[in-house]
Amino acid sequence: MQQGREPMALQLPPPDPHEPSGLPSPGFALPAPMVVHVRGRPSARTERLCDAILDLRPGALIVLASD
Repeated sequence: MQQGREPMALQLPPPDPHEPSGLPSPGFALPAPMVVHVRGRPSARTERLCDAILDLRPGALIVLASD
């Protein structure tokens, strides 16, 4: 472990103005936050990052990264 460095804080950009906020569309609701990994099973690091993002912004997250 490196000494003298502080861990980086996770900072997301502001929400997209077209990203819905508030109430979901009528007739549609996710039972829980979800992640779709398009390129297959993610690494443990990627899974932790996705969990952190969904903690800040619950909803659906589509991940195109490959580890």
